[in-house]
Amino acid sequence: MIDARNDNIDTSTVNENKLRWKLDLRLMPILCCIYFLQYLDKTLLNYAAVMGIRKNLTPGEFANLGTIFYVGYIASEPITSYFMQRFPIGKYLGINVALWGAVVACHAACHTYAPLMVVRTLLGILEACVAPSLVLITGMWWTKPEQSRRTGLWYLQIGVAQIVGAAISYGFQHVHSTRLANWQILFLFMGCLTAVVGVLTAIFLPDNPMSAPFLTREEKVLAIEHVRQNQTGVENKQFKWSHVRELLFKDEQTWPLFLITVLGMIDNGAVSNFSSIIISTFGFTNERTTIIQMPSGAVSIIATLFATYVVAIVGERALMVAFITIPSIIGAGLLLGLSDNYKVGKLFGVYLLNFCPAMLPIIYSWGAANTAGYTKRTMRNALTLMAFCIGNIIGPQMFKAHDAPNYHPAKAALIATMSILVVLCVLLRQLVVWQNKRRDQQMAQLDKVEYSEFLDLTDMENRNFRYSY
Repeated sequence: MIDARNDNIDTSTVNENKLRWKLDLRLMPILCCIYFLQYLDKTLLNYAAVMGIRKNLTPGEFANLGTIFYVGYIASEPITSYFMQRFPIGKYLGINVALWGAVVACHAACHTYAPLMVVRTLLGILEACVAPSLVLITGMWWTKPEQSRRTGLWYLQIGVAQIVGAAISYGFQHVHSTRLANWQILFLFMGCLTAVVGVLTAIFLPDNPMSAPFLTREEKVLAIEHVRQNQTGVENKQFKWSHVRELLFKDEQTWPLFLITVLGMIDNGAVSNFSSIIISTFGFTNERTTIIQMPSGAVSIIATLFATYVVAIVGERALMVAFITIPSIIGAGLLLGLSDNYKVGKLFGVYLLNFCPAMLPIIYSWGAANTAGYTKRTMRNALTLMAFCIGNIIGPQMFKAHDAPNYHPAKAALIATMSILVVLCVLLRQLVVWQNKRRDQQMAQLDKVEYSEFLDLTDMENRNFRYSY
C-alpha cells in the first residue's frame, strides 16, 4: 500500500474537489447502470406476467419463480463474496453482468415451469455479486459521509428501473410477431443490452485506485489518502477466517442488523413480484396496469434520495430506517382496510409500499461504515445480501393462491413485520451508542495507536474505531 507520507509523493498539486468530481463522473455512471439493469432484469418477470407468460403457469408456480431467484442468490452469496476478494473486482463484476445478460435472453426460449425455474435460479446466482461488489467499490473510493450519497445514487436506479421497465413493457405490448410473443422479444432485447454493458464494465471499471488508468500517480495516492479516515482499509487479497468468526459470533450488531434487513425485504419481495398482480385486481386492463406502476418508481426515487441525503447530513441511520418504514405500514393498512370501492386509495397503498425498500442503501452504507477489515467487510456484505434474499423469499410466499384476489393475510403480515422492524431499529441505535461510550472510556486509559488505518484491523480490533448509528 502506497503511503504519501512515507513514499515522498507530492499530492499538493492535486485539487481534491476536482478529483472527487473526476471519480464521480468516471465511476458512478457504471455503478448506476449495473444496478439499474440488475433490478430491471430480475423484475422483467413481473411485467411479463401481464404480457402472457402466466398462461402456462399456476399461481403457485408463478410465486415459486419469484422465490427460486433468491434461492440461487442466497446459495451463491458466500461463494461470490470469496471470489470478489480473490479476483480483480472490476473484471469479476463485468463477467457476471455479461453472463446474466445471456441468461435473461434465454428466458425467451422458456414457455413452461421447469425451464423457467432453471433460468431464474441461474439469474439469481449470477446477480448475487452486484450489491456486495458495489458496496465494496463505494467504500474503496469514498469516505463514510460520501458513501451514503453515492450508495443512494446507484440504489435509486431501482426507481428508475421501475419507471423505465413499465414504459418498455408498455411499448413491447404493442409489438406483434407471428413467431415470437411480445414478452419473448422483451427478454431478448434486455438480455443483449445487459451482455454489452457487462463487457464494457470489464474493460472500463478499475479494480482499485492504483489500477485506474484515468488517474495520475499523484491522484491515485490522494484517492487512497482520501479514504484513510474511514479506518476500514482499501483492499486485501488474504482471506482471514478470524474476521468471519468475529462477524458471526462476537459482533453484537450482526444479528439485529440481519433481522432488520430480513423484515424490510419481506415488503420488497411483495412489491417486486406481486405489485402488477395486485393492481390488476382493481379492474384495470393489462396496458393500464403496466403504466399505473410507473409512480411506484417515482416514490422509490423520492424515498431513496430523501433518506440517503438526510443520513449524509445528520447521520441517524437507525432512526431514518424506522422513519421511512412508517409510510409502508400505512400503505399496507390502506390495502387491508379499504373496500374494493376505494380503488384510488388502495392504489396509493401500493405506492406507499415502495418507501420501506429505500432502507436498503442505508443498510449497505451502515454496514460499510461500521465494519473494518477487508474479509469482514466482504462477509458482512454477504450476510446482508443473505438477509435480503430471505426477506424476498418470504415476501412472495405470503401471497397464497387461496387468498386471492384480496390477499388479506399477506397484507396483515406486512404490517406486523414492518412494525417489528421499527422497534428493532430503535433498540439497535441504543446498542451502538452504548458501544461507543464503552470505547471512549477504554481509550481514556490507553495510548492512541498511530497509523492503524491500513493494517486491515477489524472494527473490534481497532480501538480508535467509532461506530455510526
